[in-house]
Amino acid sequence: MRRIVSGVALIAASAVLLHGCAAGGGPAATGDAGEPVEGGDFVSALYLEPRGLDPHRQVFWETYRVSRHIFEPLVQEDLTQTEGVPDLQPALAESWESSDDGRTWTFTLRQDATFHDGSRFDAEAVHQNVQRVWDEDYEFYDEEAAGRLQVWFGNLSEAQPVDDFTYEFTFSEPFLGFPRILAQSMYTLPIGNPAVWEEHGNDAFADQPEGTGPYRFVSRAIGDRIELERNEDYYGDRPYLDTLTFRIIPNNQTRVASLLNNEVDHISYVQPDDVETLENAGFNVPEGTGAQLIYLSFNYDNPELQDERVRKALIHGLDREALAEQVFNGYASPQYSFLPPGNEAYDPAVRDFEYDPEAARELLADAGYEPGELHFNLVVDVANENLAQWLQDAYGQIGVETEIVSLDRVSYSARVYNSEEGDGLSLDEFGETNAEWLFNGYNGLTGRGLDQDDYPEVTEAIQEALYTDDEDARIQQWQEAEALLRENALVIPAVNLTRYYATGPNVQGFTFASTNWYDLSTVWLSE
Repeated sequence: MRRIVSGVALIAASAVLLHGCAAGGGPAATGDAGEPVEGGDFVSALYLEPRGLDPHRQVFWETYRVSRHIFEPLVQEDLTQTEGVPDLQPALAESWESSDDGRTWTFTLRQDATFHDGSRFDAEAVHQNVQRVWDEDYEFYDEEAAGRLQVWFGNLSEAQPVDDFTYEFTFSEPFLGFPRILAQSMYTLPIGNPAVWEEHGNDAFADQPEGTGPYRFVSRAIGDRIELERNEDYYGDRPYLDTLTFRIIPNNQTRVASLLNNEVDHISYVQPDDVETLENAGFNVPEGTGAQLIYLSFNYDNPELQDERVRKALIHGLDREALAEQVFNGYASPQYSFLPPGNEAYDPAVRDFEYDPEAARELLADAGYEPGELHFNLVVDVANENLAQWLQDAYGQIGVETEIVSLDRVSYSARVYNSEEGDGLSLDEFGETNAEWLFNGYNGLTGRGLDQDDYPEVTEAIQEALYTDDEDARIQQWQEAEALLRENALVIPAVNLTRYYATGPNVQGFTFASTNWYDLSTVWLSE
């Protein structure tokens, strides 16, 4: 066995970073130094309605920002880290190790955790979670969950308890990124209480979600709120807050007004025009870098976008520095790589194609388009209409005509995977800290019509990096694969948002972690 990881080695006592946020820019962690205060009811305003609170079916980061307080994974990331790649930490597994060939991973489980109903967490509970998403012979095999986890569990060949508190996964290929993938939000394996789905069924689990986490589910009113309460029997550090309420407020202005009026304590997806207003009013808008990208995906079902010259022209025609300044008021950083900041393979020095409108016009002419002859739909969700309008103007300057199709989030998600005639570009936000995310992101492009057989060198490089057994070469292999993806102009990275959350003046200990979610168990409300 190799790559032994222990809880003692990984965890140095992490202190919550406490520092006030001044107008004009603030740190990634907010709060004033001082003793934490226990108690209080915390309200967060989400910009999207979370999907079902089923850990194996979930999509959207807003879903995981709620559910991660109910469920825990075997391995987690250090959410007190505000820069770079967050360290891995023990969660429901105290330690883990892999075989020399990187195919078998063995997890030593903690022995003091219980589910919210008081039943024991052990290797059998892990096994029932695995069976639910992998074993078709299991009575409660969940086809929907299995479909979501197929991307990472498709090569799982064996899985079983070794003893009461040891669990082993064996894959058909080396899988060196497995522990960090377990720490991600979607397409992975947070641990739920199998007693619930075995009693009530798979579909009912989202309505009564139960895990081992620091908060337990109380109630949900679709379109309004989700309520959690502190788990008094939690094995770990006692959370400070009595309750967490997540209100669903899709409208940007309403969400900000709710914070300014002290109706909520925290909001997601702060709009650039609101940063200065909030800071001038004494609210905290911490600076940070999540492991995410806003990027433009080509609709490969559109024959015009199958032409590499057209795709390169659209990249050359995008001034990402101007985009970050003019649309996001400088509260975003331009991105040129499909691996986001915070990703373990991210290299800030790489570039795809520099802004060069003249080169863009020449490429379009070479592809046979006179100014105004190339036109397509720009498909976005309603939250990004202002960005779409900016893009419409920018592409008009290189002779490309676009029509904006703005949809609610559910309709948008359906449209990009079932494109209509004339659709050309869609606006996406995604990213993770694991290098293997490039494989997942590349697969996401196939949902936009990309045929991986048309780009065998990209596909082969990604497969080699995914299945490498050489830990020392792994990151470089992912970077080389990403370079091939860029050279073929298969996607347009745009920006990374650097002001994403805001909190009330009395919120202490909130950290804008260098990933896409947060930990509210360390937050308290000052008096």
